[in-house]
Amino acid sequence: MNRLLAPDYTILARSDDPQNVFVGSPALAELPSGRLICTYEWFHGHPLKEKVPDQCETLFSDDDGEIWQPGGKTDLMWASPFAVGDMLYLIGNLRASRSIAICRSSDGGVSWSPPTVLFEGRYTNAPTAVTRRGDTIYRAFETCPPGNGNWQSLVVAGDATRDLLDPAAWRMSNHIPYPGTPATFKQGDHAQGLYPPQKNIPEDGWLEGNVVAVADRLRIILRVRLQGEATAGICGVCEVTDDDGGLTNRFLQFYPMPGGQCKFHILPDPRTGLFWTAVTPVTDSFQPAEPLWEQGFKGSPGNERRVLVLMFSRDALNWFQAGFVAIASTFMESFSYTSQLIHGDDLLIAARTSLAGKNQHDTNLVTLHRVKDFRALVPAGFQGIT
Repeated sequence: MNRLLAPDYTILARSDDPQNVFVGSPALAELPSGRLICTYEWFHGHPLKEKVPDQCETLFSDDDGEIWQPGGKTDLMWASPFAVGDMLYLIGNLRASRSIAICRSSDGGVSWSPPTVLFEGRYTNAPTAVTRRGDTIYRAFETCPPGNGNWQSLVVAGDATRDLLDPAAWRMSNHIPYPGTPATFKQGDHAQGLYPPQKNIPEDGWLEGNVVAVADRLRIILRVRLQGEATAGICGVCEVTDDDGGLTNRFLQFYPMPGGQCKFHILPDPRTGLFWTAVTPVTDSFQPAEPLWEQGFKGSPGNERRVLVLMFSRDALNWFQAGFVAIASTFMESFSYTSQLIHGDDLLIAARTSLAGKNQHDTNLVTLHRVKDFRALVPAGFQGIT
């Protein structure tokens, strides 16, 4: 396939100071009225970093995404919007403490309630899947100790029949430490040469998990960071059981996944039963790293984020390529950290994008891509398999 699935895109947010102020964590939702919601946040370099309040912003559109209007701001980070009836919620982390918190909007994102802390402590994630099974809402998080690793996987569950702003409506699972990297995944001393010599390779770990309901099972599919992305294309899989009020998480396996080294968002399609995600596969893990660093590239060659590929799956583990959504022209540019939304026959993709920004990580744009009639990308015979 030579053409892009979404050659045109809309810029939803742009940094006026792309060398110092960056934009990220885009996420999408739709209300029963048809109103489209996009949330995102600003982040800064040192010394401000995450010290600026109310940096999570909301946009809404009532005309199928043609015109976007500004809505309310909140003090959350890495948040996922979701609807329960006519109510809009935003679950993520408090900026200052990183406690797990939630906000509610009764006016379609125009304003938000003050954040309510659900669980105190240091946690992390990104705008990943919010999954509803019956009357229960699930969202994955990880613990966030100081340093670059040791994240532990967990899931929180909320009772949608109760007030979701009441912490008593929520439960938290046990925490699963990263199980350790199998020796066959490691590149040995070669990996150090792919990472800037003035920095230590980040500790191996997992983060930014997605809760997915596959048949009668709940799984958490996590991004896996191996030797600073020197090894790409691996995800971690945990299994969650929720029986008689007991919420239990356990490690299941590692699994190959194109783009699994970078954040992804797994979205189910209720009409077909398939799962969709947009990922950033790496084109050349072994290319010389120093020329990239000299340009300001952040991390190893495995941290490349310039090629955005749409994939589909029956089980959220085995993925098939549907096509290329977008491709940036240089390694310093990117379309990454995407979130998806099914809107009628189209798939909307919000991306954390760097075009003429600082580097591929410190992004200056939020872009919105529309893949029209996306289900037609799946061969009919594939969907007919039982």
